[in-house]
Amino acid sequence: MDKDKDTSKENSKLNVVSAASRFGNGGTELVQMNAQLTMRTALMEASSIMGCITELTRKAIDRPGDRKAMMQATYYLAGMAKALIDGQLQQLRQARAGEQEP
Repeated sequence: MDKDKDTSKENSKLNVVSAASRFGNGGTELVQMNAQLTMRTALMEASSIMGCITELTRKAIDRPGDRKAMMQATYYLAGMAKALIDGQLQQLRQARAGEQEP
């Protein structure tokens, strides 16, 4: 039980992704990245998520009855991977802009 409490505390501090409102504007991103991760960590996590997407897609092909749920999961996972990459791009752009200012 103590482990569950520690895990929830750790997850609240990570700030990796947060889900936006499903009923927001059409241009609203469902998942947003808080740019606090190192480049290496973010890319490793994105790679892991992409591996999950690949496996879910393969299983969706083999299990037509579960296809809709699996493909919906891949949609959300792809959004998470994209958010991780976008967060790193934002950090890089900010760092470059800071270097160019005198």
